[in-house]
Amino acid sequence: MIVRRFSLFLCLGLSFFLSGLALAQDQKSPVNAALSNLSWRNIGPALMGGRTSDVVGVPGNPSIVYVATASGGIFKTVDGGISWKPIFEREGSISVGDIAVEPGNPNVIWVGTGESNARNSVSFGDGIYKSTDGGKTWKHVGLRETNTISRIIINPRDPDNVFVAAVGRVWGRNTERGVFVTHDGGKTWKKTLYIDDQHGASDLRVDPTNPNVVIAGMWRFDRKPWTFTSGSEKGGIFRSIDGGETWKKITKGLPKLVGRIGLAIAPSNSDVVYAMLEAKEGTLWRSDDNGVTFKNINKQKTLVARGFYYTQVEVDPNDHNKVYAVASLLFKSLDGGRRFTRIARRAHIDFHALWIDPTNSKRMWHGQDGGVGVSYDEGKSWEYVNNWAGAQFYQIFADNSLPFYNVSGGLQDNGTWVGPSRSREPSGIHNEDWRMVSFGDGFFSIQHPDNPNLFLTESQGGNVYRTDMKTREQQYVTPAFGNGGAAENSAIRFNWNAPLVPSPHDKNTVYLAGNVVFKSTDFGVNWTKISDDLTAADPERLKDAGGPVFPENTTAEYFATIISLAESPLRKDTIWVGTDDGKLQMTTDGGKVWNNVISKLAGVPADSSVSHVEPSRFDANTVYVAVDRHKFDDYRPHVFKTTDNGRTFQNISGDLPKNAYVHVVRKDPRNRNLIYAGTELGVYATFDGRNWFGLGMKNFPRVAVHDMLIHPRDNDIVLGTHGRGAWVFDDASVVQQMTPAILARDGHVFSTRKAYRYAMRMTRYGQGDKRFTGPNPPRGALITYHLKDKVDKKTPVRMVVSDSSGKKIFEHKKLPKKKGVNRFAWNLTHEGAVQRRPPTPAQLEFGGPPRGPQVLPGTYTAEVFVGTESIGKTSVVVEVDPTVQITSAQLKEQFDLAMKLRDMNSELNKKLRALDSVRKQSLQIEQLAKDRVDGIKPDLSKAFKNYRKKHDTLVKSIATDPADRLQGPNRYSNLVSRLYGTVSGGNFAPTAAMKKQYTKLNSEFPEVISKIDQFVDKEIPAFNKVLRDNKLPEMSLLK
Repeated sequence: MIVRRFSLFLCLGLSFFLSGLALAQDQKSPVNAALSNLSWRNIGPALMGGRTSDVVGVPGNPSIVYVATASGGIFKTVDGGISWKPIFEREGSISVGDIAVEPGNPNVIWVGTGESNARNSVSFGDGIYKSTDGGKTWKHVGLRETNTISRIIINPRDPDNVFVAAVGRVWGRNTERGVFVTHDGGKTWKKTLYIDDQHGASDLRVDPTNPNVVIAGMWRFDRKPWTFTSGSEKGGIFRSIDGGETWKKITKGLPKLVGRIGLAIAPSNSDVVYAMLEAKEGTLWRSDDNGVTFKNINKQKTLVARGFYYTQVEVDPNDHNKVYAVASLLFKSLDGGRRFTRIARRAHIDFHALWIDPTNSKRMWHGQDGGVGVSYDEGKSWEYVNNWAGAQFYQIFADNSLPFYNVSGGLQDNGTWVGPSRSREPSGIHNEDWRMVSFGDGFFSIQHPDNPNLFLTESQGGNVYRTDMKTREQQYVTPAFGNGGAAENSAIRFNWNAPLVPSPHDKNTVYLAGNVVFKSTDFGVNWTKISDDLTAADPERLKDAGGPVFPENTTAEYFATIISLAESPLRKDTIWVGTDDGKLQMTTDGGKVWNNVISKLAGVPADSSVSHVEPSRFDANTVYVAVDRHKFDDYRPHVFKTTDNGRTFQNISGDLPKNAYVHVVRKDPRNRNLIYAGTELGVYATFDGRNWFGLGMKNFPRVAVHDMLIHPRDNDIVLGTHGRGAWVFDDASVVQQMTPAILARDGHVFSTRKAYRYAMRMTRYGQGDKRFTGPNPPRGALITYHLKDKVDKKTPVRMVVSDSSGKKIFEHKKLPKKKGVNRFAWNLTHEGAVQRRPPTPAQLEFGGPPRGPQVLPGTYTAEVFVGTESIGKTSVVVEVDPTVQITSAQLKEQFDLAMKLRDMNSELNKKLRALDSVRKQSLQIEQLAKDRVDGIKPDLSKAFKNYRKKHDTLVKSIATDPADRLQGPNRYSNLVSRLYGTVSGGNFAPTAAMKKQYTKLNSEFPEVISKIDQFVDKEIPAFNKVLRDNKLPEMSLLK
């Protein structure tokens, strides 16, 4: 009966705890609110950016530039690219198709969400946003269902008149597509150009000399998981002469069958209009009559390359014959488009944006799949601007390197990279800390447990490489070679993102999946097929992709493939795989017999993609499954759970946001009830499989999370985002341990992970501000605690650290006191030496705050108090950097010497601080004497000077003033302080020189203290008598 009552209480508590939880990852709920003080760390990389959809500068002002990304929001610089700030990252969608800045007012920005470069990994938008304060705040102004926007144009004569070209839904049909116009700044919109629910507007331009002339490109585009359609005879170029109210299709000189269209009207001569077409008859057309008729002037295929992905043309604002083709490569023409030469040869390929300053055509910015670049000489030379993190991870992996693990993963069109989760560099993680492992579109990455330099990585279509980062040797180890072309041409088909995963039971065993499963027991050198085709393999879905203009067979549309695979961590040879065409297969005998259990997932259509499978770490019969149907135009999340090895499944999607389709589901390794989901709209978690809460906290953007993991040793949550790089939440204990009871208490202290003593050293200095820096976590032990209410200003929140005997060794008296969860890092030291005076800003900049001797390895207790009341305590296990070779005896020798020097330093500083106080009093008392009506007597003035001369002579004989440290020699106090700092840092035994110096200073210590005491006992009383005789206040010695 007691058990049943407790269970009922727990269920009711959880219901209250989780009810009303977030429909967005930063929406406030009990858990969200509690965690809102905490932050994620963006560790990069920035060395290679993600796909850029648009770049817009301010004419004549090189300081301000806006960069729109395909899936990571908008970045802004106000110093010409030296630094960047994300300004559009928590709106309903941060996939951006286009941005427009109001002419003459760079603070007014229009954003069209939903990237129009509609590749297989494209996200979605939710309409138009507008800012009137340079991106500080945003307002949604309509067209929510357009899904994908290709262009926004502001009427140069009327800023309230705005034109929008919308492609529409990529994976399905809708009517909110075509050309839209507003005349009231976005309050109302009118759709003025529309063909049907399959055609949208790929581009739109307004004649800058006559805004009544508007030219648009209409494009049929729709995707299926196995193909796409780009082009029709209904589409084409349309022209309006009444400001977009009515339209006429332009046919003269143009082909009938047309795919994507890019347009440009020359500002210097608006009769000249360029059209880049996805067409069999050519690539570039030109009009010399303001778009009434066109003529083909170029057939060079590379100007378009992959039509659906590029097809963009730009014209120099000051020369109508200088034309740029923006495609896989960047081309420039000086003769009106008849001949082109390639430029920006050392930039990343796959260009999607080009902006040219109309006041100075030499200044231009481009955007591509690797970020952005800037040129100041009309494209002859380019600077790659790689100081903002927009990387698009597909998959993420973490090794167990010591003392810090490394994060690796594959990036869209940027290969596979590896970098540190934190750095020994005090300033943080920088671009040079990241290294490329392999080329191509990067996906899965695995590091061998015994050799972190040995990688297995994969690029698109199942290309697997075995790389030794130490020797740079790289071997191509894919088990099957395809024939190219349509998927039906090869017996073995690999998905664009084919699973490559390690076995949890054997460090040399890995699995690779195409339409069959391969197994390697020698870390990728040799492979054995352990299954037949596990997909539905509908032959009609294995044909050429693309069309009707051109086919497309890059493997991005390869279908009937396995897209998820996992082996049970509790039961060897039990393997689960999910396919993109509706199969959920499992084997319990290492692949001899497979069983398809997809039918057990209620409400899931037969051809659904099983995006992720996650066997439980607690129960061998429990598995979590994510189903993703966004490529069938169903953006809803679908998460399932089985507890009987696949015989039945329960839908645990709960109240996840309706558009948050799920890429990855992960089981927490420490809390058997906690589940995470990485979705298109961020990261979420649940304790009960019904009520989900967002983990956006203070600073995580609403970006797609394609992969995530919880580090098995450090307990960090690591996210691979598709648009903002890799992110780390340090020590997930606070999430794992959260309960209704904790939130109801006045305060609570969470348990914390093991902490390491390790060295940090600056190896880079004076490199300026134009560099990416990923923050390190605070050094030491993270003490995390919850406060039910904000603590008033007068009541201190403090932390006391005790050793194993209960002796207090450290106290911090000013901890954060915000309502909710707070964090403070204990730096693993004892109390520091008493300071003579507070450190100067320069001392803090170069040396940091004063530190005490490092604690010895062992177990300590950190207890948090609100006022005098304890709210809880936690044990902190401290160990030494495992990569350092040092004995316990050596550490003890270092500690003992550091403590002796600390105490010497403290005693000296106390006495010097008292003398400083007395000297200050003498100046104040002297001023009192000077302020008397009869002024100060000469004898008394002389007495003051004599006293201070004696005082200063004594103090300067013991301690050099910081202001004079470059001129004078180090005195006794400075030598003690310097030796104390030298001995205390790092993990090493004292050197012979250190011991010798200590012996010398220790032998001199009594004499130094005696000199101070004699002065205090003799000179201060004598001078106080002079003060008394002159009826002045006496000096008092600071205790």
